[in-house]
Amino acid sequence: MLFSWLILRRVRLASGLILLFFVAGHLSNLALGLVSIEAMEQWRAALLIPWQTSFGQALLLAAAIVHAALGLVSLASRHSLAMSRTDWVQLLLGLATPPLLLNHVVGLQVTSDLVARFRADYGYVLAVYWHYAPLFALQQLLVVVIVWAHGAIGLYSTLVLQRAWPRVAPVVIPILFAIPILALLGFAHAGERVLARLASDPDWRALIEQNLLIRQQMAHRLGVIQGGVFLVYVVAVAAAVSILAAKILRHRRIPVIVSYDAGLTAIGRVGMSVLEVSRANHIPHASVCGGRARCGTCRIIVPTDADLDLPAEAELATLRRVQAPADARLACQAHLLGRPVSVRRVYPAFVDAEAARQPDSWPAETEPALDTAP
Repeated sequence: MLFSWLILRRVRLASGLILLFFVAGHLSNLALGLVSIEAMEQWRAALLIPWQTSFGQALLLAAAIVHAALGLVSLASRHSLAMSRTDWVQLLLGLATPPLLLNHVVGLQVTSDLVARFRADYGYVLAVYWHYAPLFALQQLLVVVIVWAHGAIGLYSTLVLQRAWPRVAPVVIPILFAIPILALLGFAHAGERVLARLASDPDWRALIEQNLLIRQQMAHRLGVIQGGVFLVYVVAVAAAVSILAAKILRHRRIPVIVSYDAGLTAIGRVGMSVLEVSRANHIPHASVCGGRARCGTCRIIVPTDADLDLPAEAELATLRRVQAPADARLACQAHLLGRPVSVRRVYPAFVDAEAARQPDSWPAETEPALDTAP
């Protein structure tokens, strides 16, 4: 299958990394506000040069659309909303990002593309945020936190499964915290300098207000563009949620019993994965990667005639990587078809990422799981 889930997963990861690289450069530029506004302008070309070309802008736009679209496809492909707290946070942050960024992107990038004399430098942007429209400053602070948190969680969940993680973690983790903190401090410090200059430099203030006038003249056109993009986004989100809701409603009257080790039983629905059943019924179940078929820690042992769907490429690749036996499945990928199913969890729920990086460091799959119901 050409466009398999394995390929789509890699495309989603690649698009996310492109966006994170752009955001990292943008926030690093903001951090230079701790030095001066002039430093922000001088370094902007160097830090953002990949995105100043036509190819870079097209790549960035494509990455944003693809990443958002695949995120909604992932939501629509679910069979329940039984997720970990981290997944819920990641989902909500991802859904909140496009609407919060829309005004910033349309107001600056689109205006710059349509009006040659419009000059969207850092002086103008900071003046708008800190003096003429201070509510937008609060919105931008919120956007920085939301966008970076979403990207950092995604990057961490990918890197933590790699064998090299223990070596690179002492470098990566401080960077993930330092970039947004320094960016927020730079944004605030540069804002103070802009307010002081607005009060003391009437000529510079006049230039800023000239740009504001251009922006106001474009307000209707920009509003139409912004409204159209927002409408498309809302329709896409509504479609994804509707598909998920339809699947839940369609199968809600078709219960399936799942029997676990230690005498535990749970009730699921047709289409739900075993991991979703575990979460919905508060049964402890290991899942370091959050149910994305990456880590293999949610493995279960099932009978050969278990009434589950066939494993897809992503699941088979992970099972091969961890050298799982023939009767093993990933609970996050094994979906119920209708008849009762018996499963045995391989790992205890408290297992950490080390089990994904070094499967041999944990008990063999022939040993019983250690969990009991709370």
